[in-house]
This record gives sequence, C-alpha cells and structure tokens, in this order.
Amino acid sequence: MDKKIIYTNSIIIAFLAIIATTSGLFWNGLYKNDTISIVAQMMGQDLITLIVAVPLILVSIYLVSKGSLRGRLIWMGALFYFLYTYASMSFLTSFNQLFLVYVAIFSISLYTFLGELVSIDVSYIKKSFTPGLTSKIAAVFIITVGLMLAAMWLKMIIDSLLTGTVPAALESYTTLVIQALDLGILVPAAILSGYLLLKNKAWGYALASIFLIKASLIGTAITSMILFMVMNGVSVAMAQVLFFVMVTLVGVVVTAAFYRKINGKVTW
Repeated sequence: MDKKIIYTNSIIIAFLAIIATTSGLFWNGLYKNDTISIVAQMMGQDLITLIVAVPLILVSIYLVSKGSLRGRLIWMGALFYFLYTYASMSFLTSFNQLFLVYVAIFSISLYTFLGELVSIDVSYIKKSFTPGLTSKIAAVFIITVGLMLAAMWLKMIIDSLLTGTVPAALESYTTLVIQALDLGILVPAAILSGYLLLKNKAWGYALASIFLIKASLIGTAITSMILFMVMNGVSVAMAQVLFFVMVTLVGVVVTAAFYRKINGKVTW
C-alpha cells in the first residue's frame, strides 16, 4: 500500500480515536443509555485505546517511515485492534452523539487493513524471520487462545439455548455482539493463523504477527475493563477474569519473543 495512505489514514484514525476515547472518559452522560456493566467496559477500553493503542499506531507509522518491517507488522496489528474495537462500538453501544465517529474509525480501519493485507509480500515476511522454536510456541499459543475463547462463549450460549434462559452477558441488549465477532472472526483467524504458522507457511508468519499484537492490545483492554467493572460494583466471573489476565500476560511475552525474531526492511 502507498505510504501516503498509511500515514494519512493512521493519523485520521488516531485523531478520531482521541475524540472518541476522551469523550467516553470525560463526557458525563455520553453512555447514559447503556448498562452500568457496559459503561464500565467501554470506559476501560477507552482508557487503553487512548494511552496504549493510539500511541502504538503513531509510533508504528514512524517505524514504517524508517522502512522497518517490524514496525509495519505492528501497525497492521494495531489497525486490526481499531477495526475490531470500533466494529463492536458501532454495533453494541447504544446510539449516542459519537455514532458516526465510531463508524468512521471502523470503516477507515477496515479498508486500510484490507488494502494492506492484499498487498503485503508474505514470502518476504517469512524470509525475514529467524527460524526456531519461538514460531512453534507462538502457533500453539494462538490456536489455544482461539479454542479456549470458542469453548468459553459456546458453553455460555449452548447452556442458554438448552435451558431457555437469557445469557447473563446479554443484559438489556438484543444480541451478543462481542461473542458474534469473536466466534465469527477472531476464533477462525486464530486457528487459521496458528495452523499456517505450524506448517511453516508464509501467510502463517504474516497473520500470526498481526494476531499477536491485536491479542495483546485487546487483552490489556479487557484487563482494564475488569478493573472498571469492579470499581463500579459490577460482579465478574472469576474464571473469565483469570482466563483473560493469563492470556494477556502470556500473550505479551510470546509477542515480544516472536517480534524479536523479525529482521528486515520494507521496500516501497
């Protein structure tokens, strides 16, 4: 993808995300039509998006400008985070004054991500990795996360269908947006990425690089969400708390080790 598009779209995403997150954190009443639990989760995510994801996408485009392949892959992972986050905000958050901002971030992230995905040289990415055990560990971790996430959500949904009761996660909303995104996008992406990486396929290295950054960011955001929920008196399922905290900590370590194996420059 043309570097001008990368810079321009990334700056627009960062600017709009700053508006969205600072509004979510400091605009009293913006989330007035959402439940206490969802408000706590959105504010927790707003905080991590503002202090971690926005700086990361800006730093990554600086690294891209220097020709860093590592920076470009980090940028794609951050972009995937914004895509997922603002897809969920667009579909889940009760309509408010920032609806068009959410949709704009979602749309720009989506088409920028797809544009880059179809243009990257996956063979070069594979050649830029130092072979070793790290890629196998990363592949097993990614597949494990995908399967555990699927098991957690499917158990909740199937139990609800069998008993005829409403899932607790639904609260006052009409459908399970996060679970739909996870089961429809993240779980298949994790299993496919991990499988291709285990098979030493070029696309495995590219997709795993993206997934690991996104997983680390969303895991950090979920940890923040949990803290905000506890602070607001919302009960949390300890099993899910332990799952997400464990995945986040292990994910950050695996991601750091995986990215240390990347050597290479981007040629425009």
